[in-house]
Amino acid sequence: MSAPRHQRAASWQRAAEIRDEWAAHGIACGPADRALAEDAVTRLYHRIGRPRPEFTWVRSPHEAQSLVTHLPTLQDLYRWVKHPPVGERPPLASDLAAALSHLRGAMDDRISTPWFDPKPPKREKDKPWPDQAPDKALDFGIPFVDIMRRHVRDTLYARLAHGFYLPGRRSLGAPGPVCWYGQQEAHWIAYYDAWRRTGLAAYGSTLDTELDNWQTLARNAGWFWPDEHRCVISERPTHGTTFPDGWTITP
Repeated sequence: MSAPRHQRAASWQRAAEIRDEWAAHGIACGPADRALAEDAVTRLYHRIGRPRPEFTWVRSPHEAQSLVTHLPTLQDLYRWVKHPPVGERPPLASDLAAALSHLRGAMDDRISTPWFDPKPPKREKDKPWPDQAPDKALDFGIPFVDIMRRHVRDTLYARLAHGFYLPGRRSLGAPGPVCWYGQQEAHWIAYYDAWRRTGLAAYGSTLDTELDNWQTLARNAGWFWPDEHRCVISERPTHGTTFPDGWTITP
């Protein structure tokens, strides 16, 4: 096996291990670590120029609904971006979404083609790479960044979003208020963490700290709904997709 092919295979094996580690966090059950979760949320608030909020813990996303009906929906945020009211401060959810988008974009800018990638095979313009298992994709010569996207980020998204929080949101009624998904944010966290921990990307101390903070949340909390002065946070399931109050997500 050539050195570049060996390095591609070894890097992918490590990335798959990191993906599986985050998959376990994404479906973990048991009590949240409230102190760590509250500290992480407080850091998110400070990042966008807000003081530490009060925290209200609920047993499930269902129990949170009566406390968050006043918060903006995703459609409300879109309207704000397109037609911002003159002289009004953006909703906290808008600022938090913008900060997260900036973080992910900045990390994307620091991900480049690894040295061991071969020249990619030809394909038709604007056509996606063939959908192949990782070992086949490595042999075929698909760029490593595309393998990471498909088999780390997209694979976890399918499992955690389509298998958990999207059906959960549907059961709560749509459109619901904007929230973040705590442990089920693991799909994108795993992707950037895999690049970092395989040594294939270096983000720098500022971005590392921000990513670490999101990791803390994903390891220690369920869904959360941030408002200007209060953040509502849900516990994680007690087993499977059933929460402490008995509410269950059915995929």
